[in-house]
Amino acid sequence: MNQSPSARARNLIAGHPGRTADARRAALRLFVPEDGDAPVLTPFLLSVAADAAEDDLVRIEAIRVLPIAYIPEGGPAASVRAALIRLAAEDSDSDVRNTAGYTVFDLPGAEDDVARMRELIAAEEDEFVAENIDASLELFLERRKRRGVVEEPSG
Repeated sequence: MNQSPSARARNLIAGHPGRTADARRAALRLFVPEDGDAPVLTPFLLSVAADAAEDDLVRIEAIRVLPIAYIPEGGPAASVRAALIRLAAEDSDSDVRNTAGYTVFDLPGAEDDVARMRELIAAEEDEFVAENIDASLELFLERRKRRGVVEEPSG
């Protein structure tokens, strides 16, 4: 297992500040993480996602890369989920809240956050965002049920 970040990950991160918003979005959209990228890639993606001064479409692309970034289960995945939950609960941009909220369910250990996500859905003022995150939660629970995990996580 490779433990150092790929050249592509290093180039994505190093080149990010010098690109236009469209080029940053395209670079993130086309990026495919490799094993070993997560330790440097994850903090970078989270910082882009949390940067309110960044273009919202760039922030959304950064969030979309997280589920494929080989984030280890346990503490690292819990930290990423916590950051996404903060964005889903607090960000001023509804599209960022929406993407962050439904992405939580694509990360390892999401069953630990079901109760918190139900609270977030109930508190969400934008009906579209609340409905999308709720639909993602229901799909997540249905996938668990189909895999034979019949009890609903307590969160």
